[in-house]
Amino acid sequence: MALNLFSDARTQKSILNARTLCAVAVASISISTQFSTSVSAQSTSEPTALQSIDDGITRIGVILYDGVLTSDVTAPMEVFGAAIASEAVEDFEVVTIAPEAGTIRTQEGVSLVADYGINDAPALDAFVVGSSYDMDTLLDNDAFMAFIKQRGEIADWVASNCSGSYVLANAGLLDGLKATTYPGGELWLKINRPSVKVQLGATVVIDGNAITSNGSLVSYPAAFELLEKLGGKEAATEVSELIYYDRLLSLSADITQ
Repeated sequence: MALNLFSDARTQKSILNARTLCAVAVASISISTQFSTSVSAQSTSEPTALQSIDDGITRIGVILYDGVLTSDVTAPMEVFGAAIASEAVEDFEVVTIAPEAGTIRTQEGVSLVADYGINDAPALDAFVVGSSYDMDTLLDNDAFMAFIKQRGEIADWVASNCSGSYVLANAGLLDGLKATTYPGGELWLKINRPSVKVQLGATVVIDGNAITSNGSLVSYPAAFELLEKLGGKEAATEVSELIYYDRLLSLSADITQ
């Protein structure tokens, strides 16, 4: 706005006197200040449904928060990180997001860094929510839940591990869909979100645009399912071989004593 005002002043400088130029400059500064104040005020409000701008990047968000179970989030980070590093996929990016950007500490004491907070997170094609032994803190965080709901409604895929399904369910992202959670956690879903079709005994469930799993080490097969959906079966197979996941599947038959 300020640049346009100054540009107009220059194009008409032959008919403007010094006093007019000064007035224009003061007006531009005032407008610029008002605009900055407006942007600042907006940044402190609840997150808004984003920019579904197609920048050519397939971006996967891994949701972090204090007390998250480590393998629930490191499994998708490793699978997609290996896919990117090995060039099994092109134009993919993994970002970490927490209620606020910065360092979080997992349940097992591992420090992880969130690249973004919920107020400045980029557009996401998919995101993964892990679990905690205390989900109430997260579920009661209105700004965080608004972020999950808004992003989930425009994402291609949403995923959860263990009780991370509670977050997706509470945001209404699992309504009418089949889903799983950790063994023993099904009752919470049945009581609190009866519209979710809980699959007892299932390890990984894919329905609609949602992938849910038991969590912990089961987070790996869930991550490979998401990779296959986003990057194709060939990429998933290549990464499975790269990180020896395929060997893990036959481990019980190969152990030598």
